[in-house]
Amino acid sequence: MKNWVTTITMLLCIFMYAAAQSPQDYKQTVINSSGGSSSHGYYQFEWNVGEAALINQMGDVNEKLIVTNGFLQPYLLYPGRNNTDNAFDVDEVRIFPNPATHYIEINFFTKQKGKLTIHFYDALGKKVFSKELTSNGVDLVDRIPITKLSQGIYILHIELTGEEGFVSKKSSYKFVKTQ
Repeated sequence: MKNWVTTITMLLCIFMYAAAQSPQDYKQTVINSSGGSSSHGYYQFEWNVGEAALINQMGDVNEKLIVTNGFLQPYLLYPGRNNTDNAFDVDEVRIFPNPATHYIEINFFTKQKGKLTIHFYDALGKKVFSKELTSNGVDLVDRIPITKLSQGIYILHIELTGEEGFVSKKSSYKFVKTQ
């Protein structure tokens, strides 16, 4: 019985005098007890337990520069590069798998903001699929099912109509649909 009383007394003393981080400390410290990362193919996953409470996004007046705080930041391919040509650069659009059977995945790495229009054309030039997306100037991934398309060669035409202050772009790509 005496051991239980001593143990409980010691625990109470520890809890009463233990120090913790206060809200004023959030600007200078991070509350993160555990975490990690993992890669599977081209996907990269990051996680943590107990991140800082202050998480927000800030931008300049024209919204051309976006700054986020916290440790888990969005991944940007070549963050210092900004292609202002009227065609997508080889690093701005990735399409795979090619040849494809069930879906085509399109990864956009452009920093331009605007409306994205995606069209599929068959070998005769007939439009067989259309879709619109919005690009916010950060990475965007879209997976399009193609199981209803017949086997053959298709042209994928992507056009970005840039918002005010951003560049409009367009490019075409070939992909093969197999059974």
